[in-house]
Amino acid sequence: MDHRYVQRMVKRYGAQSRIDKDVSPYTLRHTFATDLYRETSKIRLVQKVLGHSDLSTTMIYTHIHDPEVEEALKSFRQATVAA
Repeated sequence: MDHRYVQRMVKRYGAQSRIDKDVSPYTLRHTFATDLYRETSKIRLVQKVLGHSDLSTTMIYTHIHDPEVEEALKSFRQATVAA
């Protein structure tokens, strides 16, 4: 698959889902990596999955998070999947 095709497909599905945010393949990749890190706390695993050669590139997924915001986002994701 051509990367431009995937980019257009993700944007189209994001618009069809009425997501107010600009959605891109990078958005999905970042969300996946952040969730993987939060669930496993294994930064080396995230590094391996993303294919980063330098760990400092992967370290952006270890940012400090607000538990209240995290819970709200988790509930939101579950509600949108169920809908």
